[in-house]
Amino acid sequence: MKTEEDLITNPTKLFTLILLYERDMHGYEIMEEFMRRLDKKLSPGQIYPLLSRMLKKGLVEFYEEFQGKRKRKVYRLTEKGKEACKKAVRKLKNMFYLLE
Repeated sequence: MKTEEDLITNPTKLFTLILLYERDMHGYEIMEEFMRRLDKKLSPGQIYPLLSRMLKKGLVEFYEEFQGKRKRKVYRLTEKGKEACKKAVRKLKNMFYLLE
């Protein structure tokens, strides 16, 4: 499936799905987690177009939430997104198993 191959060849996409598999997050939280866990800085110009493409592919959806007076889009995985994430991680595990 093209989506799984795309996730395997693009670690940013895959890690974004993995983060959303753990819990719902808004874009800024995703950027913070990339920095905290991978020491990789993402810009809004990277994460929001990525989330938009994932929305169009049906991998994520969002709901709006207020934090104080600020309205945020909070992203969560769809069932399709969960399955794509699990399949891509499984393929990677099988690939890295060969190194053991």
